[in-house]
Amino acid sequence: MSAGVPSRSERDLTEQERRILADAHAELRQAVEAYEPFLGKELRPGEPVSVVNADGMRAAQEQVEAAEDQLWQLRERLLGWARPAWAPRASLVSDWFSGEDADYDQVIDPVRP
Repeated sequence: MSAGVPSRSERDLTEQERRILADAHAELRQAVEAYEPFLGKELRPGEPVSVVNADGMRAAQEQVEAAEDQLWQLRERLLGWARPAWAPRASLVSDWFSGEDADYDQVIDPVRP
């Protein structure tokens, strides 16, 4: 396995492997969505400051981290793609899976056939 470069393409995966990977992506998206209410928003004059349940926030963040770890383990096992050390945790990126990110699913690597 080379640094950051998959040893297999997603095209090489079986239908079951693709489904497993898609399910892991969906689980992470759901966990991030459940975590977003804890991220807060811009404070404006006259608006009340929202109160957050620390236990709920911790549980939501742990769920995001567990789902993210599972996804990276699957990527490494199925594709040979190790998580880069510089990649931020999903719980630190509020718009990690925005609708605009779908454009990146269509990008083709010109180096890989």
